[in-house]
Amino acid sequence: MVFQLVIPTRGFIEERDRMFHDTLKYAGAALAAGWFGLAGGPVLAAGIVQWTAPADGSSYAVGTNVSPITGRADGFGTGGSGLDLMFVLDASGSMSSVVSGQSLQQWQKDAANALASALPTLQTSVGVVRFTSGAFTALNLTPTSNLAPITAAIDGTPASGGTNIGAGIDGAVSEIAANGTSGRSRQMVVFSDGFSSGDPGAAAAVANAAGITVHSVGLPGSSVSTMQDIASQGGGSFSNFTNASDLSGLIGIFSGTSGNLVGVSQVDVELPDGTVLANVGIDGLGNFSLPSWQITAGANVFKVTATFDDNSTATDTLTLFGGNNPAPIPLPAAAWLLIGSLGSLGVMRRRKS
Repeated sequence: MVFQLVIPTRGFIEERDRMFHDTLKYAGAALAAGWFGLAGGPVLAAGIVQWTAPADGSSYAVGTNVSPITGRADGFGTGGSGLDLMFVLDASGSMSSVVSGQSLQQWQKDAANALASALPTLQTSVGVVRFTSGAFTALNLTPTSNLAPITAAIDGTPASGGTNIGAGIDGAVSEIAANGTSGRSRQMVVFSDGFSSGDPGAAAAVANAAGITVHSVGLPGSSVSTMQDIASQGGGSFSNFTNASDLSGLIGIFSGTSGNLVGVSQVDVELPDGTVLANVGIDGLGNFSLPSWQITAGANVFKVTATFDDNSTATDTLTLFGGNNPAPIPLPAAAWLLIGSLGSLGVMRRRKS
């Protein structure tokens, strides 16, 4: 009798391990319900909407055109403004594999550079973490006003070694904690073929619990289930990248043209004359702006209502006052001394006479 030795492939072993981890994970579904809603999406914190300029209670002469009038909505209740975004890049040996005429390494560069180019240039920083069996910070959070070091960190990502996506996610969390800007939205995008040791979905859940949204981009031929699980547990969006157009949804989220990063579904504004501006445009970070407003006499009250992805709402009001006489301009201290001196001279003259 002849026996044939069959050696399991790497893909078979990883799929077996993933199924084992999934069995354990979904056995704890009752615990997971505390983090995720029935639809599998993240449960938002209490959302907020607030006017940011001008200051509430400001006074103007009647007829003044006030501009800009700005505000911000955030379904996660973090407030502040701006974005700290980490790119988590796969530097493992599988990135040397060729799919549809080019290496996964090149597919990853194309995707990451396209996304970086679409980001806002104000109040936005990008950092880069590379992972193999461990993680390495290739670029600390850097303002997107200077794309050169960001592009260099993306293009310099190698392709060798093992794969531990969770280590990359943990590395991105550490970088945001160490160098992030207080009050900014905190996000990361994980790029990979999804074949990994450990449980990257669990790492994404931990990151999300720390207030960081985790998106994922599956490169051609990826384990779609793994990459989807990362985005689902991280509270983010998943893109299955096979050509440039596949990134349009994710790019639209960051730019605000098709969704946003802050869980806002709609912003409506009621102007002081009762006119309602429905579905006011917002950028990817929830910022919005109104046309100029000509101040009328008395209280000019603006009311904004934000509706969030979980159908909850929040409101805020801004009151600007209009008067016929502008506020008096304060005199400098020297002028008051001069007036006081002139008054003293008048008293002395009356006494002399």
